[in-house]
Amino acid sequence: MSRLSLDNRVFVPVENTDNGVVSGTTRFHFWQEGMVFFADYFGGDVREGHIIGQFDETGRGHMLYHCLTTERDLKAGKAIAEFTKFEDGRVAMDLNWEWITKNGQPGDTFQGRSRYEELTERELMK
Repeated sequence: MSRLSLDNRVFVPVENTDNGVVSGTTRFHFWQEGMVFFADYFGGDVREGHIIGQFDETGRGHMLYHCLTTERDLKAGKAIAEFTKFEDGRVAMDLNWEWITKNGQPGDTFQGRSRYEELTERELMK
C-alpha cells in the first residue's frame, strides 16, 4: 500500500475479541501529522479514549491507547495495526492488542484482536 493517511478518517469496530471494550457503537476519529497519528474515541462502553501512534517503515501502525469506560474503569494498552485499502478508498485496520493496565494497576495483560473499518460518508451522516 502506498503511504497511508488516517487524517480525518472515522472508524468503527466490526470484529473484536470478548475481552475488548469497544463495540459497533464506538467511533474512532483520527488525524495525522507525518508518520504520527492520533485518535479520540467514545461510544458504547467507552466514555472517552485516546490513541497515539506512529507508522514504521513497513506501514504498520504502533500505538498506545487509554480509555475510561462507562463503568469508570481506567484501562491502557498497546497495539500493532495492519492496514488494507478497499476498492472504494476506505481503509480497514486489523489490530493485535494487549491490555497493559486495568484500573491503573499493572499486570492485567489480556490480549486480543480487532478489526476496524472506515465509515462511508453516508454512514457518517446517520
